[in-house]
Amino acid sequence: MPASRVALACLLAVLAAPFARAQEDEASDEGVPLELRVNRSIALAVDYLRARQAPDGSFPFHVESHPGGATALGALALAVAGVRRSDPALTKAMAQLADVEWTSTYSSAVYLLACEAEGNWAARRASAARALAFLVEHQDRGVWAYPWGHLCGSNTQFALMGLLAASRMGLEVPEETLVAAAEGLWHFQDRDGGFLYAEGGRPYAGMTAAALSGVAVLQTVGAEHGRVRAALRKHQRDAERAEAWLAERFDPTRNTYANGTWTPFWHFAYMWAIERWCGLTQRETFAGVDWYRTGAAWLVDTQADDGSWTSDDKGFENTCLALLFLRRATVSTHGELEAIYAELDRARAERNQLPTRPGAGALRLTQWWLAGPWQGKPDGLLLVEPPFDPEDVEPRARGKLARRGWETVELKGDGWTDLEELTGRSGDWQLWCLASELVVEGEAPFEGWLWLDLEDGWDVWIDGARASRERRVSAAINGDVRIPLELGPGTHTLVVLVEDVGGASAFGARLSGPDAGAPGASARGRAGFGHRP
Repeated sequence: MPASRVALACLLAVLAAPFARAQEDEASDEGVPLELRVNRSIALAVDYLRARQAPDGSFPFHVESHPGGATALGALALAVAGVRRSDPALTKAMAQLADVEWTSTYSSAVYLLACEAEGNWAARRASAARALAFLVEHQDRGVWAYPWGHLCGSNTQFALMGLLAASRMGLEVPEETLVAAAEGLWHFQDRDGGFLYAEGGRPYAGMTAAALSGVAVLQTVGAEHGRVRAALRKHQRDAERAEAWLAERFDPTRNTYANGTWTPFWHFAYMWAIERWCGLTQRETFAGVDWYRTGAAWLVDTQADDGSWTSDDKGFENTCLALLFLRRATVSTHGELEAIYAELDRARAERNQLPTRPGAGALRLTQWWLAGPWQGKPDGLLLVEPPFDPEDVEPRARGKLARRGWETVELKGDGWTDLEELTGRSGDWQLWCLASELVVEGEAPFEGWLWLDLEDGWDVWIDGARASRERRVSAAINGDVRIPLELGPGTHTLVVLVEDVGGASAFGARLSGPDAGAPGASARGRAGFGHRP
């Protein structure tokens, strides 16, 4: 081992001693305790936010729908992350918000949270009181809505957190507002105990955690109000049902629905909801899970090189919410960590060199056998328990698979294909089966990636062995499903089960080399199996 690595290993051993909670199996591959990895992650995220702040101090996102909201969220994240009250990034953001005319539940609530986190309560009292007045005035049937009138659990969770921040700053929250919230919050509860985003939706973990945090807020702010306590007692069994619902499906890295599927959307809001609820109720674990360490480890491992989480238009919002989660258990340091941080940066850069999307030279696999669809139920179990064994799938002309005939199809060569449009067979909660062959010519093995365009869940089998299965649903159709391939010379069977929960029955497949580019002349796909229709 080089001397520099030996020195680093010794430094790590010394620094790791104070952190008794950092178990060996919770450390990164580099052996760095989680707390130190979180410190570095926060520093990178703060730098990312600074780079996206406009010269006037604002964060110019969602300006038309939620005036002041993004700037308030950025200020909140910076304050919680630990920047000094006198830091120009924070002072300029707060100055931008001083005279905002509040028109949005989100914006006014987050401003109250930012004022509380900044700590300059006396200077912010008048503007905070205006934000509180907006929330009180715009409560509707005990809950809150978007500016255009759509009542939902998301606006409600933010409003309640705003009320808590106002109360902590010494502002008086009307008892009537709290009583109405204690009665109205349950409007979004499903009969099985989980909470919905809005009427007509499905319960999922993020909204259930948010509702439970709302209950905790009301218990805190309403502690001195007998009517609020009485309303909460009346719904105690409902709160217990919600907690049991969440415990059965709890995973900080998966925002799950009732049936066990999960969605990548709203994930960072879900993590913050967990942090708020568990923090307010002083829970170190829930359902046998150390929620903070599990979530924090996932966050530091998925952070991009630029300090953000996701590089799309959600990058700013996700990064702010990730910071609000991470700050809970960081440590103070005195400059001796440069070597560790440099090593973490090196490891992150090496990890992030893996491609996240196929390149322009990736080969579209367009020739497939197709069978289906099979009709399932909203429980989402058809993907888990299909009416056939994927291990034994072998298409053939005029053959059938679980009473569905096989047909050869040609998929689009310039993007993903909607299997419903292709076949004229439409529906939701359905399952399709596609099969093809991957051919490796010559004597050398092939290493590369299989990329899939999918909106909902999938189950992929190669040569009778499962290569990948995931119950992710309602995701962007962007080819981000990446499956590593190590194939020897010859012909290999590829079987893909495609779930359609709703919307399009999206499917597309590409083959690439290790760099996400062209796979080379030795690898190709075909709808073969030795049988031709």
